[in-house]
Parts: sequence; structure tokens; C-alpha cells
Amino acid sequence: MVFTAPGMALFGLAILIILKPLVQYFRDTRGFRKYPTQNFLSGITALAYNWEIGRRHSICRSRRLYNLHQKKGPVIRVAPDWLSFGSAAAVKDIYGHRSPLSKNEVYYVLQENGQHLANMTSKPFHSDRRHLVAASYAPRNIESWEPKISTLAEVLLSNLDSLCTIPLAPGQVPEKSDLLFDGNRWGLMFAFEGVGRIGLSAELNFINQGSDVFKLRMPDGSHQTINALKSVRGYYGAVATIVWDTPRFRLLKNFSGAFSRFYAEAWAHGDHWRDFLTQLVEDRLVRYDSGEVLEDLFQPMLEDRKTGDAPDVPKQDKVAEMDQMFTGAIDGTGSSLVNTLYYLVKYPDAMKRARDEVDAALSTDDDVAPWSKVKSLLYLKACVDEAQRLSPGVAGDLPRKTPPEDTYTVDGVTVPGGTNVSISAFTAQRDPEIFPDPETFRPERWLIKGDNQLKKMLDVYLVFTMGSRSCMGKSVTILIQMVYLATLLHRYDFALETPDWELSRTEYFNLWPCELPLKIWRREAQTPVTSG
Repeated sequence: MVFTAPGMALFGLAILIILKPLVQYFRDTRGFRKYPTQNFLSGITALAYNWEIGRRHSICRSRRLYNLHQKKGPVIRVAPDWLSFGSAAAVKDIYGHRSPLSKNEVYYVLQENGQHLANMTSKPFHSDRRHLVAASYAPRNIESWEPKISTLAEVLLSNLDSLCTIPLAPGQVPEKSDLLFDGNRWGLMFAFEGVGRIGLSAELNFINQGSDVFKLRMPDGSHQTINALKSVRGYYGAVATIVWDTPRFRLLKNFSGAFSRFYAEAWAHGDHWRDFLTQLVEDRLVRYDSGEVLEDLFQPMLEDRKTGDAPDVPKQDKVAEMDQMFTGAIDGTGSSLVNTLYYLVKYPDAMKRARDEVDAALSTDDDVAPWSKVKSLLYLKACVDEAQRLSPGVAGDLPRKTPPEDTYTVDGVTVPGGTNVSISAFTAQRDPEIFPDPETFRPERWLIKGDNQLKKMLDVYLVFTMGSRSCMGKSVTILIQMVYLATLLHRYDFALETPDWELSRTEYFNLWPCELPLKIWRREAQTPVTSG
């Protein structure tokens, strides 16, 4: 038999892609064959994890992995060199302040369009960038951010008032024609535009126009209309299905668009998303160059607060920082608004207690809830925390790599150096030893006093991650959450299509709530509730 040069190349490629992983699997130098796998390919190729994310399934990925941990044990092999842990005790070992673990190769791949705080792998570089912007994210800035959110909320109310129907009679279910308020769409847009105001001093106009339509400026002077939410989610949803096989990511990305309409459209969405971000950054730079001084999250990347010098942040990284800021706004803050409202409407007792607390704090003249009156609403905050516990925006496993020079112990399990390890927030926040009755929406669990239980819960609460990589935007998120939710609970009432209606979710990188169709109507003017 004579092999041509192309034939030899294909034969070599087959050995590389198929035979080499099989040999490594049976050699089992890491000793991982003893662990149950996520699927039949997980021990052989990282493509198995790509498939888990990309395949259609009625159950979201993080729920499937959580169920697998419940069935097969605390350690699941999700890729040849990647172990997922199922006990909350693993959180500290993997993500804690003193953990020596580093971000793995996936984060290198995700740096192709610039480095930002979420994808940086260099600890010194990350520390410098974090130090550069930290003061702008500090809680003391909330009072200066509040007017930006309050004025946005005023615009929101004028739109929601137009969607209001007549009150629903007790014991009745709404007509489908009355389900006019999509809590998902409005919640995501509010978070998106709110962070745009705080982060870039940008007016996106989403809430005013009632949609995420945005006009891109084209080089020839024309404009192209895009849907910003569709662009960012279309792009990153596709990236999430191929990025985990890091050596072949760029190959898969370059060729997938030629063979798949889904990927071709996704990469076009990615171009639109980068154009959107670049346009916003360029507009902000023009304002700065014209002498306009703006107190927003972008300002520290333009001028050092103390020296007035321009920091060494390339334009690509400026755009990347806005990328992670907006995706965090949508997938973190926005999803929390949607999920919290859903759980409150779903559980009337929790809604009543939260609303009574809000009504007691606000007056009949408060159309938009002032931060000063809602920042200490403990039960409403507990509802937000509980919604994020059950349905965290970043629900999946965030891989970390153990130091290469020695073994490392995670939750009592010793793994070799250079191993990827993780535990998902979805799983950690359902550990029954920390969260009794974990599938129940119970905000009261966050109000426990007098014992160590609250600390135990917070120690494994991964919504904002933890350690040196924890989310810097926590204060921004809490402001938006409390003002948005308190305002809506005080002014409106809501109803699901039926009491047993369930919110659907889809998951790629993050866990996205789907449509939340609600009947909405104005409440009667509320007299503040007084105690005693």
C-alpha cells in the first residue's frame, strides 16, 4: 500500500486526535480512571466537556452535574485532566484566599480579544490592574452612582405603567393576553443600561425605547442596527461550546463557521459585540480628550487619581474590561433581578414579607426607592441572596490548576500537580450540610443569628467568587438589585400564568433565565406599615 503525502498527514492527524488520547487513558498516569466520568468520553478528550455544554437537554448542565455527584459520588472526572468536586468543603481548597491554585488554559484562550480582570492569568498583572481600579468600585461611591440608577428607574416606571392591566381577582389566573411584562427582558436591560451609566457614563437608551436595539456606526458613515443582548449571548454561547478543548479552540473556531449556520451567525454576533464595545469606548475617549471629567468606572484607566498620568492600559484591554463589565451586568446582576422577582412571585409568603418590609421603609411619595431607605432591608436582601444561591448566574465549574511541582489535596483527595479542579456554585450552594433542605427557597436562612451557620454559608457562597479573584462589582450589583426590586414591589403586583408555572433556563458559560411572562398591575397607594 502506497500512502500519498496528504494520506500520511491524515493518518498522523488520526493518531494524534484518536489514538494518543486512548493510549493516555489506558496508561492512566494520573490515576483518574477510578473516578466516575461525566460522559463516556470524559476520560479521553476535553471535547467531551464541549459536548456537555453544546448538546440540547431539558436539564441545564450544572443541574446534570450536580445530579451526577448525588448519584456517583463527590469526585467526577469531566475531562482527562479535570476533576469536579461535589462537597462544599472543596470551595476553600480551590478558591480560598490562601489557595495556591491558578487559572487554567481556558483563560489564556479567552484573552484573544484583550485581558481583563476576569480572564487575567498573571497574578502580579491582575493585582496591578485591580489596584488601579479598586477605588472606583468602593462602596463609598454608591451615593454618586445612585442618581444614575434612580433616573433610569423613573424611565422604567413610565414604561411599566403602560403595561399594567386591571388587578387580578383573588384565586384567579390571568388571561394569556394580560401577560404583558417580560420580567426577564426588562430585568436584563435595566442591569445592562444601569452598568453602562455607572461604568462608562453611557446612555444606551434601552429602557426608554423598550428594547436592546443599538445603532453601530459603520466606517462609510452608515449605521447598522443590532440587538446588543442577542449579540453578546449569541457569541459567548457559541464560544462556550468549543473553548474547553484549548489546543484546538482556534482551529474549531476558524472552521466551524464554514460548516455550521449556528457558528457562522455566532461569529457575526461576536463581531457586532466587539464593534458595540469599541464604539462605546471610543465615545468615552472623545469625551475625555475634550476635557470632560467623568466619575465612572472607566476613568481610572484614563488617568491616575494621584499623579494624573495615563496608566499603561492598551485600548484592547480597555475594550476587554468593558466586555467583562457588561457580561457581568447581564449574567450576574441582570439574572439576579429576574430570578429574585420570579421566586418572590412564585412564593407568596416570601413576597408578602418582603413587600411589608419595603412598604414600611418607603412613603407613598417614593416612586423610586431611595438607596438610603432600602440599603438596610434585611429580608429583601435575604431574598436576593437566596435566589442567587438557588440560581447563580455563574453556576458552572470554574477550573483552577494545581501547582505543577507537587501533589495537592482538595477536600481530602490528593491529586497530582497540574490537575484542573473545580466545584460549581450550583453544587456548593446545595450542600445539605451547609444549606439544609437545599432545594427550598427559604430567605430566612440568611437571617440566622447567634450561631456560626451564617459564616458557614458565606464561606461557600460563590456568587461573587472569593479570594483575590472576587468580583469587584459587588457594590454596583447590590445598589441595582435593591433599588430595582424595592421599586417594583412597592408600586406593582404580579402574577404568573399559573401558580405552578416554572421558569426555564439555558446554560452555556453561565446560567441564563428565559422569558418570565407576568401580569402586572398597579397597587393602591401604600400607607407605611409601622411596628407595635
